[in-house]
Amino acid sequence: MQVQFNDTLEHPNSLDAFTSPSSSQTKPGAADHAIRFGRFCAIPHSRQLLMDGRPQEIGGRAFDLLMVLLKSNGGIVSKDEILDEVWPSMVVEECNLRFQVKSLRRALGSQGHMIKTIVRRGYMLIRDDVLLESEVRFEAIQSKEFSKIDTPAMTKTTAPYIVLIEDDESVRRSISTLLRSVGLGVASFESVKVYQESAHADQPDCLILDVCLPGRSGLDFQADLLKTGMRYPIIFISGHADIQMSVRAMKAGAVEFLTKPVRHQDLLNAVDQAIGACDV
Repeated sequence: MQVQFNDTLEHPNSLDAFTSPSSSQTKPGAADHAIRFGRFCAIPHSRQLLMDGRPQEIGGRAFDLLMVLLKSNGGIVSKDEILDEVWPSMVVEECNLRFQVKSLRRALGSQGHMIKTIVRRGYMLIRDDVLLESEVRFEAIQSKEFSKIDTPAMTKTTAPYIVLIEDDESVRRSISTLLRSVGLGVASFESVKVYQESAHADQPDCLILDVCLPGRSGLDFQADLLKTGMRYPIIFISGHADIQMSVRAMKAGAVEFLTKPVRHQDLLNAVDQAIGACDV
């Protein structure tokens, strides 16, 4: 996404000056270097975020995070780079970054999907509704990472490895494509039995399990793994979930419990959290 750095824009005395992105009328005042992106305008000097000319509630750290992402002009910003910029000369836990990402998405409201999580790489700010230059680069990154996954050696050495067990073929294919598009290695199976009989040697960084599976359910398989001492990070997905199921899964250590249809970004966020748990 290309953003506009308006070096000559004057800081307005009222918010009306920002109502229309195409408006050339500004009021006298100190230069504020406003940055327009989509329906938003970020004003660094006054640390304001406007949406359609109206101020949005945003915390100081979340605003700093927004500025870092905007300055990348559609590029991926690593977690280390963000931590250095947003928390200079401070040592903070990565959970603080995740919290601020959530805060920024809340500030962007219905446009929160502009903030994308790139698993094990960082974050980027793009727009889904219009194919801009930054999104072309994003698609190129996805294509490049996808081609790497086709090489078996790459799966184990460079890409986190995900095991997906889902009996619905269309869902299985969709999730596999999504995960591969962000550089993850994926092996998918239609049931727990098929997975176990595959004698897969690679240890997964994360398991994505449907709750309702033919034979052993996802919850049963989670219990089986715990009995054998295997504590893989597990993400559950289900189209027929209830509170009892989700409570059972989370008490047994699941990272997340998502209901179908699963939003892509929600799943990527959960996978990022699961892989992060492996790195601790």
